[in-house]
Amino acid sequence: MIPRSVLRFGVAIAVIPLLAACGGGDTTGDRDFCKQYADVVKASDQLRQDDPQTVKAGELRAASEKLQAELDQFQAVSEGPLDTAISTLRANVDVVRQAAADARSDAQAMSRPELEDAMAGINRAWAALQDIATLQCDAS
Repeated sequence: MIPRSVLRFGVAIAVIPLLAACGGGDTTGDRDFCKQYADVVKASDQLRQDDPQTVKAGELRAASEKLQAELDQFQAVSEGPLDTAISTLRANVDVVRQAAADARSDAQAMSRPELEDAMAGINRAWAALQDIATLQCDAS
């Protein structure tokens, strides 16, 4: 028969890895995720503040390229449901970037409806991404 003190010690040793897994995990990864998310928030706010009717093409292109770069970095530290939200947002940002790149006086007028649709898509995709990422950062 095994003494109780030895059994307790064995159980305590066996539980340590489980407790470590539940006890907050990789806080460095959480900080990286939340820092990257904060950078995406700044870039998204800048692009979403731009009025497609009045913003200059160069400013719109720069803001969309900045958001694309931040999304790339954010996607590197995210996983799961965020991948879909990031991909949807990225597709809408790419439409805006492309419309801004093509924006000459006549092309810009032709691309306004598409640009407005893409900006509305950015707002919808941003709301989905924001819900998921905010929950994850608030929980860490």
